[in-house]
Amino acid sequence: MKNKKWCILLFLAVVCTRVYAQMEFSFSNLSGEVKKSVQQDGSVLYQMPLGTDLTQLSSYGMSATVNGVSVDCADIHPNPSTTFITDGEIEVFVYEGKAYSFRFTEGAYFTAIIFSDPHVAQDDGTSVEAMQGYVQNMVNMGKEGGKQFRFSSMPSYVPTADIVFCLGDMDKDSESSGSNFKNAIAGFNDAQVPFITLVGNHDLLPDYWHESAGADKALNLLTASQNTTALRIVTDQLDKAKGYDLGITVTRFTDGTSHTQAEPFVLTYKGVQFYCGQTYWFQKPYSIGLSTTYYAPDGVIASLEDYVKNGAGRDKAAVWMQHYPFLYGSDCDRWWLDQNDGGKTIAISDETAYPTAADKKQKLAELIKYTKNPVHFSGHVHSPAMMTYNGINDYTIGNTLTSAAPAYILLCKENVGVVEIKEVSFK
Repeated sequence: MKNKKWCILLFLAVVCTRVYAQMEFSFSNLSGEVKKSVQQDGSVLYQMPLGTDLTQLSSYGMSATVNGVSVDCADIHPNPSTTFITDGEIEVFVYEGKAYSFRFTEGAYFTAIIFSDPHVAQDDGTSVEAMQGYVQNMVNMGKEGGKQFRFSSMPSYVPTADIVFCLGDMDKDSESSGSNFKNAIAGFNDAQVPFITLVGNHDLLPDYWHESAGADKALNLLTASQNTTALRIVTDQLDKAKGYDLGITVTRFTDGTSHTQAEPFVLTYKGVQFYCGQTYWFQKPYSIGLSTTYYAPDGVIASLEDYVKNGAGRDKAAVWMQHYPFLYGSDCDRWWLDQNDGGKTIAISDETAYPTAADKKQKLAELIKYTKNPVHFSGHVHSPAMMTYNGINDYTIGNTLTSAAPAYILLCKENVGVVEIKEVSFK
């Protein structure tokens, strides 16, 4: 009876050894950290440092073990040190009749979420409570009990909220405190998820509301303070994101003067540069004295141009975004000209190289093309679509007011940019 018991224990030990057999790789000549994780499909993902040539793993001193015992790579079929590895695809290696599945990738994958136009606490907007639930669903994405999505290009990858963007129209027109929006998105900050917001046309007092345009509102010292509130929310969220020790950096663009300006910016995260144009890249700076004076945005555009042509943005993976889309119906051009429904606009005090909507769009498209693998996102129209302007794919985003509450999740790869775009709902 005793011998039978030991036989059973020995049998179980052998079975367990086979069930939990493990093949592992190490790289003695590789500079940088190798991260290993088990994927949803059971494969083991090796995330290699940026710059690793996956087709030449033998050059990095590749060696293998099975159950902690060193084995010769030549005894594994196919030989992992000489096999042509394709980034992200399953590679199956067989040793002594047992198959082991792996994926190798050069650089990190991450997920960005983009939504727009929540209009928190506006009469016809999203309530604070509803937005808080929407935010929590984003924070919980990919976690146990949270919403689960998959990308077709990386089905084993589990998307999580690594960084989140809102493309403006945060709350009701020229909100004086911003408290409703800040309360609505507090869940991002509590979970230390980098949350970046832009301003939209409802967040900054629109140019065409100035009294000289014949409209019913004037930008003065009082209403300018409401603009400052919206811009402060943008800055505060950027500061929080930079404080999470994620290597996030921010470059802001101005015309080099003391004018009040929206200060569009580039945020760099995991080797991808997110170009955030606020309401739009051509928003006019202004100064307030006895009256409001507007200035051409040419200085801001010149600063942006130098960045993408000669600076840190040249040929770098890029995601571009602003509140206004390139194309959307017959009204689209007037948005780029800051015109109201009656075609009224406000003059600038100096000359501009971009007097028409076409001039502005063509210039922005030109600059976008200097970056690597670019894609553009916009809001404002409350409806999801994809349109192409001068070779630039522009994805407009639905808003949180609709029953579907659509958003986009982006599968991004370090130093590569957007790999896949998926429309989802967080309601």
